[in-house]
Amino acid sequence: MAFIGRALRINLDTASTSTFDIPSPIRELYLGGRGLTAGLMYHFVPPDTAVRSPDNPLLLAPGVLAGTPAYATGGFVATTRSPITGNLIHSWAVGDWGAALKRAGFDAIWVVGQATAWLYAVIDNGQAELYPANHLNGLDTQQINDALMAEHGADARVLTLGQAGEKMLPYAALVAEGRYMAEPAGTGMVMALKRLKAIVVRGTRMVKPADTATFLSAFKPITERIGRDPLAAAIRDYGSSYYVDLAAHHGAITGRNGQDPEPSVMPTTGDYAGEIYDRGCPRCPLPCYHDFATTNQPRPELEAIVSFGARCGLQTPAAIIEANQRCLRYGLDPNATANAIGFLMECRQRELTRQYDLQWGDEAAILAAIDAIATKQGIGGLLSLGVYEMSQVFYGSEQFAPLANNLPLSPLDPRAAQGWALHLATSPIGGDARGAMPWYEWLDTIPQWLKGSDDHQPSVVNGKPERLIWHERFVAGLDSAGVCRRLASLAYQMTPKELATILSADIGKQVSATDLAKVGERIITVERLLALQWGHHDELSARWQQQALTDGVAANQIPTLDTLLTKYYALHGWDSDGIPTNARLAELSIPEPDTRPWVTE
Repeated sequence: MAFIGRALRINLDTASTSTFDIPSPIRELYLGGRGLTAGLMYHFVPPDTAVRSPDNPLLLAPGVLAGTPAYATGGFVATTRSPITGNLIHSWAVGDWGAALKRAGFDAIWVVGQATAWLYAVIDNGQAELYPANHLNGLDTQQINDALMAEHGADARVLTLGQAGEKMLPYAALVAEGRYMAEPAGTGMVMALKRLKAIVVRGTRMVKPADTATFLSAFKPITERIGRDPLAAAIRDYGSSYYVDLAAHHGAITGRNGQDPEPSVMPTTGDYAGEIYDRGCPRCPLPCYHDFATTNQPRPELEAIVSFGARCGLQTPAAIIEANQRCLRYGLDPNATANAIGFLMECRQRELTRQYDLQWGDEAAILAAIDAIATKQGIGGLLSLGVYEMSQVFYGSEQFAPLANNLPLSPLDPRAAQGWALHLATSPIGGDARGAMPWYEWLDTIPQWLKGSDDHQPSVVNGKPERLIWHERFVAGLDSAGVCRRLASLAYQMTPKELATILSADIGKQVSATDLAKVGERIITVERLLALQWGHHDELSARWQQQALTDGVAANQIPTLDTLLTKYYALHGWDSDGIPTNARLAELSIPEPDTRPWVTE
């Protein structure tokens, strides 16, 4: 069955756990995963809930398909009100932790309250208990993962904070299974504020689809496509780092915090080959995470390569690999970490501060800065604030702070691509590209189901709002269903029709691609309402919205946001200010903001 219909509530004020039934209207309207957490936030969390209040919930949920025999469905989403932005935040992770939670008997976890001392939770096939976690203090994420698996069994799946979480860093990140980081950051600090160190899950009850034969056969054409498609092969070989060279070709990789049209030196996709072994998700035919065989270090993804390599100036693969590894072990979001370091480098360059000797490309200084951030010692005390708070310290630095709605920008420069810029400006979580993942702009050839009458190249304006909305709806549907967005969007190996067929077989009810698009639009609209109530604005920082590059492939380009937004709002059925109309809310069965909460079941 697709829905278990039950959630676990962890109340750290009382160090207790309980279960509750998820209202059926919420399940029907939003499905699972990101849809479920967004729906619960909108319908049940008062808008005036303070970020650092114990009442600010941390919600964790796998998708509808998690725990089934399907591959690429074991991830999860974590949702809360972000301490970085003050706004909605989703963090996504792959792996098997989400599937284990579903197999343990829960569609979601709702964490509230604040413990008086560090605790960790153990969920074992429907039963939940809290244990002291003091013995885990000082350990990194991989050490905690190994310690808790040794204590609770090799089939346990661990989600944890590292030393950055212990220090209550705003961009502390959750790490699943010692390997898969939940990004972007924000949810990690909320879990840390609650003094919940880890959540261990053991689930052995496989979830059976309503129509197993149809369900399994629906994956056959996808598996066959993955076996022959060149893009799938590239993602299998390189993960998201495959897009590094493609983005550079279009001028989207800029140096020194976006000052230079291109970095002076930066490792390319091919520099991260070598002897590797797969660390992909269970049974996935497209394993896209890898570790180096000789060092056991993870191969960096695009965010780490570009953020540390281009924005901070690291010039060797070894340095970037080490920076990425330290972030993983400390539980630090790599993109937020690199953005903070690069931003402070420019403040130093402009002599807004003379206190810190942090120069572009200084490998030893950058690695030392990562260590200092995790411990909040020395320069780490300032860097641990993150870009937004640092920009309030240094007068005039707001102009070049790499932010959108206070969240550090994804590393690809939005001046090089109109659709990418539109997404970063409008994303309800802030300047991160994971909300819709419109990777198509960097591809020479796009999948057949994405083709339309407008040119898809990055500099083209026409058609970009339509394509972004397609991606928004599809990725929201993927997240709610629980299908890996890397397989289906980064690699474009699943169509909406195929996803609808899989969902239909799972839940035993006919779901069309149109139905799925409506679910996606409902999720996007609810997220928009949440973002607006907490102060969202559709804009980028001045450098990336107003200051064109003077040289390079993307020279003289800036995002045409006014034109893009007008069309984008209209297509969504929002008014000219980007506010969803009451008519649109009624069409999507969403209550108006001032009528919440509305579900009483």
